[in-house]
Amino acid sequence: MTGQRAARIVLALVVAGCASARGRSAARDVGQSPGGATVETGDARPIWLENAIPPPLERAHWGIAVYDLDAGRWLALHHADRYFEPASNLKLVVTAVGLERLGPDFAWRTSVYGTAPIGPDGALDGDLVLYGRGDPNLSARFADSRTAIFEELADSLATRGLRRVTGRLLADESYWDADHVRGDWAGYDLLWWYAAPVGALGFNDNSIDFEIMPAARAGQPPRVAGQPETSFWSLDNRATTGPAGSTNTFDLTRDPGTNHVVAYGSLPLDAGKRTEYFAVVDPAGYAGAVFRDVLAARGIDVIGETRTVSDDAGSPVAAGDTVALAAHVSPPLSRDVEAINGRSQNWHAEQLVKTLGKEVAGQGSWAAGLDVERETLARLGVDTTAFLLRDASGLSSVNLVTPRAVVDLLRGMARRPAGEAWAASLPVAGRSGSLARRFVNTAGEGRIHAKTGYIENVYSLSGFLTTLGGRRYAFSVIVNQTGAAGASLATATIDRLVNAFVSGQVP
Repeated sequence: MTGQRAARIVLALVVAGCASARGRSAARDVGQSPGGATVETGDARPIWLENAIPPPLERAHWGIAVYDLDAGRWLALHHADRYFEPASNLKLVVTAVGLERLGPDFAWRTSVYGTAPIGPDGALDGDLVLYGRGDPNLSARFADSRTAIFEELADSLATRGLRRVTGRLLADESYWDADHVRGDWAGYDLLWWYAAPVGALGFNDNSIDFEIMPAARAGQPPRVAGQPETSFWSLDNRATTGPAGSTNTFDLTRDPGTNHVVAYGSLPLDAGKRTEYFAVVDPAGYAGAVFRDVLAARGIDVIGETRTVSDDAGSPVAAGDTVALAAHVSPPLSRDVEAINGRSQNWHAEQLVKTLGKEVAGQGSWAAGLDVERETLARLGVDTTAFLLRDASGLSSVNLVTPRAVVDLLRGMARRPAGEAWAASLPVAGRSGSLARRFVNTAGEGRIHAKTGYIENVYSLSGFLTTLGGRRYAFSVIVNQTGAAGASLATATIDRLVNAFVSGQVP
């Protein structure tokens, strides 16, 4: 069977649904083989699992659930009702709920308002407001450059005759709350793109793109260049270029609570060029600073300061005292779901959960968004007590799921119209996204559509597969407490196990 045909089978499953699917087994850790024989696993690992686990992973905790979508029965369950940290497999929840509640065509709108109209002399005698509603793609992801969307807005203002703003530029993030990060995200993670602050007005994944490469000679500072260039951030390069073959200790940090970035450590002379994405403090202020630079380049002068607005009390838009001047509408949600599931974009997942809170429940907060997730899981027939939700991306170690519940989510979405776009967003083994380099030249290549996951001591893979015999399974494999075993061994073991299901070798 070709990979393309397998992909069509998986997507056809989502469109047609699984009319033959039955309720879940009443027994814990029980599965049925294709022949109907009961497979009891309990605390003891079944032989097919025991043989797949190398010694460095023997002490790890394994949770496995596999459901035969064609026969409508559980095929294999091992510790399937126990809690596990899911890592990025949790993104399956927010993307499924996003498509289910908002629809694949949902789009974010970012607006520019004035507190006064543009006068005949090109002056706006008041404040100019850049107003965000959570768009995670004010960047180069779906545009020609990092600032292309801001240039589009500035061009619209120039076309309307704007030449001067006598007041301030307000970067308004008040559409959501100003709770930017989860309290249990690790402090070091907060420096980087994958834990960037979450707010209604953001830009460039709320990160500075630093291109880093060694100097021409050892002993000189390495080249560290950030984009976009703006006065919002500054760089103190204290790093050095070390001899070829030396230990790479180069890193970035910042003065606490500021956007003053410090480069330190040693970068080997023979190190290759790379790009690091460093998170900012005050994401709305970052967007406002870059937008102001773009306005200036278009000949629009703002006299007053740039100021972040984080609550309704300071927002002229919330007060209704504004004139609409320009707007940008994002690509549809289905495109962003592809980024969340395909490339495992944490920040986009968190932007989506707060969007759900605002658009469905009227409050742009984690609490409201996670409540919408729980409500929708229940609608899909999933046991909500099997999920402990702290964030949307899986970055927090407080998140917990059961493998059975993850498979129940897969089954539920397979019966929903939104499931087609959801399944299409999943990485394909050996072909795309975070699975592009996994399962290559194996039975699973092209036959597995699944979400990957990793945080420290946690590895996961959940999704759909089509066996060599054409049977369709929903599966979840989650491994916790991997200890000293490295990423390559953990992922190789998961891949070997899932390939065995594709090949029909287990149970």
